[in-house]
Amino acid sequence: MLSKILGIIWIIFGALWFFRPEGLKNRLKRKMSRRMRRTVYVFILIFGFLLMGSVFKAHGVLPKVVGIIGIIITIKAILLITSKTSEKIFGWWAERPLTFFRIWALFVFATGLMLMFVTKS
Repeated sequence: MLSKILGIIWIIFGALWFFRPEGLKNRLKRKMSRRMRRTVYVFILIFGFLLMGSVFKAHGVLPKVVGIIGIIITIKAILLITSKTSEKIFGWWAERPLTFFRIWALFVFATGLMLMFVTKS
């Protein structure tokens, strides 16, 4: 059940970012306060742990690959919570072209679809 809810959230984010990538890019361009950055990192950590827990229950190789990506996202978020390089990373993301965000949105959308239909709850 949790993987289906997580899948719906990822599908919504993927569709939103595909059709309105400039909204995400503008959000990343604005300087974030320390409190907002920590909120974003906590959000990433929660998604990473939920993704790992739900994907490892699924059968097949593709869900395991997504699980490994979830582990990497979680570890990176933990390392960046206290790091000074977080500003540079947000800056790097903000400098990417809109096509990059659309491709990323397709990846997020595909991950949500996989969580919805591949995992067994």
